[in-house]
Amino acid sequence: MKKYAFILLVLLSAGAVRAQRYEKNILGVRAGVNVSTCAISIEDVRINTGSRAGFHFAVTDQILLHRSLPLYLETGIGFSSRGGRAAAEIYGDIYNMTMRPFYMQVPLLVNYHFHIRDLLTIQPFAGIYGGVGIRGAMKTEYGNEDMFSAPGFLSRMDFGVRAGAGFVIRRIYLGISYDIGCRDLFRGGEFFGYALQPESAEIRNNCLTVNIGYNF
Repeated sequence: MKKYAFILLVLLSAGAVRAQRYEKNILGVRAGVNVSTCAISIEDVRINTGSRAGFHFAVTDQILLHRSLPLYLETGIGFSSRGGRAAAEIYGDIYNMTMRPFYMQVPLLVNYHFHIRDLLTIQPFAGIYGGVGIRGAMKTEYGNEDMFSAPGFLSRMDFGVRAGAGFVIRRIYLGISYDIGCRDLFRGGEFFGYALQPESAEIRNNCLTVNIGYNF
């Protein structure tokens, strides 16, 4: 009986040691660049959209979800410069604009850590994010306008899905992710010279992000 009790104790100890290999909490900092586009549609108007480069920085926190699995819930707070370029042909005239919204974002992601010989950790992740517009400038041929403040046409609240992967080498983090905006940001107002109702147009923001950082 003592023999079996000893074997059970050894197995439990081994399981505890194995579980302790995974850090319970991982704090990190990130900084990088964005390439974002705005998906725009307006009734009876042809829109050509282009990308715009911006910047991104964030503080992240990864929380271990299971003692024996490297499964983490990642959240934090980030700041992201987004937007895009657009051109519309209206009655033969070409109208150009560049949108430059700046958001504070909070993600809620699930990631899994694949450890490769204690040299490299690959961290695929997926989840959602919510954002609040802090400021938003739009540049046109007629000058600059604020997209958020009255009579701005863009909603401050944003929401979308995010997926990507991180690569960690000796605490140095390299990551790539893609955001798909799920919320129509257009709230009505004057857009490309038209006074439009909210249901007459649609604007969604998509973004590719590449960043570098450090895990503490």
